Amino acid sequence: MAGKFYGQDLKEAHALAIGKIVMAWNEYQDQLGQIFAALFGARNWALALAAWNALENDRAQRSMLVEVTKAKMKVDSKAYKEIKWMVDITNDMIADQRNTGIHMPLMSYTDLKGVHQILPLAMFGNRRVTKMVGRDLLREYAHYEAQIRKMYGFAVAIDFKLSPRRKGRANWPTRPQLSGKKR
Repeated sequence: MAGKFYGQDLKEAHALAIGKIVMAWNEYQDQLGQIFAALFGARNWALALAAWNALENDRAQRSMLVEVTKAKMKVDSKAYKEIKWMVDITNDMIADQRNTGIHMPLMSYTDLKGVHQILPLAMFGNRRVTKMVGRDLLREYAHYEAQIRKMYGFAVAIDFKLSPRRKGRANWPTRPQLSGKKR
């Protein structure tokens, strides 16, 4: 991919790709808050969102979502199983991909032939960097964004299924096909 971009263009391509990960994540995490509020019903919607937004840590919010689902639904219910799966896969894989994408230190490098690259900054032993050395970072960023967007779509469908505003029956959504270290 390095041959396609030069200098500032390459930096901007990386910044845009990283920004897309951040935006997708924020939309997804906010959608999880909507599910959390749906569990409390329309009457307590604002109160539930106030509690959700009082926590500043995404993982703590997701943990609270699972615990409230467990308290409101039976542990063997489809709702609990799907929400628990969604949170577990987010914690085990999606959050790691997101964190790699947005927290990995990078370096700008131009070789002796004048080819400019953005590379993982590997010389200081950052654990996120070691797994990314030699990979096409822009492709990885696009993959991470796509994974988050799949989870977002799944969360929207769960929210619709649980919504007290929904009219009629709705089927449970199919779990998204993801690729990464855990499925």
